[in-house]
This record gives sequence, structure tokens and C-alpha cells, in this order.
Amino acid sequence: MRATFEQNGEFIALAGREAREEAQRLLARLEILIAGLAAKDAQAGLELRRAAVEFLVASGDQPLRSGLSVVASARPADRTSDKHGELESFLLELVEGEEAGLHVDSLFELLTEMGVEVTKGNLSVKLHRMIKAGRLVSTGRGCYGLSAMERARRMAG
Repeated sequence: MRATFEQNGEFIALAGREAREEAQRLLARLEILIAGLAAKDAQAGLELRRAAVEFLVASGDQPLRSGLSVVASARPADRTSDKHGELESFLLELVEGEEAGLHVDSLFELLTEMGVEVTKGNLSVKLHRMIKAGRLVSTGRGCYGLSAMERARRMAG
């Protein structure tokens, strides 16, 4: 059976949307990695951010449209309220792409690799608070994923 011109056009449009969404997810993860590096070494974080922006510009994308900018570079490590907000953002980004959720041990290892300093106990407390707030759900013993509400909020935003 042959596909009609309209069906082909719809397929191409859908593929383009999916590619843009995947690019946004990858950029969000890159931003998390850059923030983790900047927390450990502000200069290296800034250099990596600049390299990413240069790559985006060279590829024809606008870095500000992609959500990556050179200006928002190194953050002071002593701002604890920002650290807690960043931890929540990191956690949401990490579990977003995982349908079955991620185990607390995997989350802890990923955060440690990114340079986020948190104990397993504090991570567990944060995860449970995020469940109470409706941002995460428990997908199994020790596993966490995005709640339907958070998933819908991210799709709308």
C-alpha cells in the first residue's frame, strides 16, 4: 500500500518534532553536566559551556533558543537554597527519560559523577519529599520516576 503525500508530510513533521524534543532532552542533560563541572571547577565549566555554545552556533542552532547560554556560567557553591533547587532539577532531568524509573543507587552514582555532593540519606529524603509534592512517583522498591502531573507540566512547558 502506498502512502499518500499527506501521510508522508505528517510523518516528516512528526519525526522533526521528535528530533527537536530529543535534542532538548540532550541539551538539558548537558546543562546538568556543565553545572556539575562548574560546581567543582568554575573555569572548566565556563570553558565547556563556551565550547557547547560555539558548537550550537556552528551547527546553525541558536544557543539561547536551545536553553544554553554563556552568561549563566559558574554558580557560587555556598548558596544552599540554590543547591537544593538544583538537586531537584537534576533529579527530574535524570528520571525524565527513564520510563521504569531509576533506582536510588543509580541516581546517587549519577549525581556523584556530576560532582553533586549529597549523602544517600539526604537523597532519599529529597526523593520522598518530591513524591509528597507530586513531582515523582515510586515505580518500584527504591525506584523513582516522573509523576503524570510532572510529565504533563513538562510537555506543556
